[in-house]
Amino acid sequence: MAMTQSGTPRFVDAKVRSSVRWVSLAATLILLVSGLVLMPAVAGCGGGAQRQPVSGAVTMDGEPLQHGVISFHPALGHAAPGSGGAVIDGRFEIPAAKGLQPGKYRVKIIAFKETGRMIQDYPGAPERAERLPIKYNEADQLEATVGVGEDNRFEFRLTTIEEILILP
Repeated sequence: MAMTQSGTPRFVDAKVRSSVRWVSLAATLILLVSGLVLMPAVAGCGGGAQRQPVSGAVTMDGEPLQHGVISFHPALGHAAPGSGGAVIDGRFEIPAAKGLQPGKYRVKIIAFKETGRMIQDYPGAPERAERLPIKYNEADQLEATVGVGEDNRFEFRLTTIEEILILP
């Protein structure tokens, strides 16, 4: 039996070298395929390069919404981070650093009003109730589409009066 310089049989050494080559080749292929699959997902995450500034106005029954919160959530099939911000005196502004990637979003707006009662478990804390109809914060009726390099300004005209359909 032929021996290598290390004293192991040559056929074992050849098999080991062959196995190491196959494992190395398989690992390289797995890493390459994984990289190709994950690259598009990673390219869209984090960096902020594609994020667009978003701003606009929110009115309720024709008057600026004094205080509230607006949030943008990616529509189904649109994999992107969401964002949001405060609505103050009817205006909101989200800078590019925290902005939205191009695509379609569901918009939710919430605003609270004090009820005039106090919370029993927290003395001095006023009780608050949702001020807007559920269609603006839970029913996904508001949408916005963000474009690249566009003037991504949105105006949301909310009403607390429900439309009534009168049939003849």
